[in-house]
Amino acid sequence: MRRPIASCGEWLVRRYFPGSENGVFLAEKLAAKYSLPGNDPATSCRRRHKDQMQRSLAEADLAFIPTTVINGREGVQPAMSQWGHYPCILKPRSSAGGEGVQRCNSPAELQKALESASWDKFSATWTVNDHFLIQPMIQGPEYVVDLVACAGSYVISSVCRYIRTDELDIAGCDFVKKFTFMLPLDAPVSKALSDYAKNAARALDVTYGAVHMELVMGENGPVMIEAGARMHSTITPKLFSECYDSSLLAQLYEAYFGDSCNLRDAVLLAPAVVSDVICIENGICSISESLLEQTVTGLMSLKGYACAIGEGDEYVVTHNLFSSPMNACFCDVDTDQLWADVTAFDRMAERLMGGVAFSEDDWGSIRRIYEGYLAA
Repeated sequence: MRRPIASCGEWLVRRYFPGSENGVFLAEKLAAKYSLPGNDPATSCRRRHKDQMQRSLAEADLAFIPTTVINGREGVQPAMSQWGHYPCILKPRSSAGGEGVQRCNSPAELQKALESASWDKFSATWTVNDHFLIQPMIQGPEYVVDLVACAGSYVISSVCRYIRTDELDIAGCDFVKKFTFMLPLDAPVSKALSDYAKNAARALDVTYGAVHMELVMGENGPVMIEAGARMHSTITPKLFSECYDSSLLAQLYEAYFGDSCNLRDAVLLAPAVVSDVICIENGICSISESLLEQTVTGLMSLKGYACAIGEGDEYVVTHNLFSSPMNACFCDVDTDQLWADVTAFDRMAERLMGGVAFSEDDWGSIRRIYEGYLAA
């Protein structure tokens, strides 16, 4: 019998795993209570709080990001008096989706960010923002590695490259991804990221289930930004099933219900891209659901889309992942068709949802970034 559990996924009979960050503690406690495969609840904080994630990496002698924790408003001035690294990042301790993340280039900007931070308010992951973190900003391209753990062993589900809005000179939402590129796992950068990610997952005491790990490739190699003890969110797992052999969902099935001997790293079958709509102005959605579906399903390489607004609804300037109204995923062995469809989707979003307008040169540059990984 299948029964839904609030903030936590139950897959088939008596298997518990988080559907999002706010289900981590509950899923791990339930698995332990019923002696089911899962991670140790005694170490759940390593997989939930961003400061403890970095401390776990340091204790395992892995590359980590030095982190200052501010416990309440009374901790602001002591932290300011000791902090001297700019640019830096201010973020809530336990939120997600880029919510509340701010780049500060000077003491004045950091002071302003701390004063305007969402202290004591609920985050998108149902936690109270009573702690904020300051970290030095690590320069370099951002990636995400998805992996699946089974009895303490790991297989790689995907390696992706995020193209963030700051890379594309889109102001106001520095750490929001605009494009996600699925990479071949045998590329040199994928191998370096995968090796580090497996060691980092071990440091976080992940023994069962999915891990969604964001990393930056700094000048000294990969370092983890943060990790979620959950699957890649939104429509991306559906895309993985189209573009990777031995995809994330298939690996999770083998880990929990199948034969662990069948677990293996994924193989990229075809290039694939996710495009998130980034609104650069406010407005009202003027297209009906049926017409929208008719428009996007005409794109040959489209594999799925998700739209959070309907005709007559307001869209607002995007400042984090939660304020992006729509995304779509594409996969095709014909890269010309792939990019024609991604471009057409973005131009539709520009027209209907205040999206970003890219020039032909911009599109050529974006495509070359991806094809550089495919060639490698």
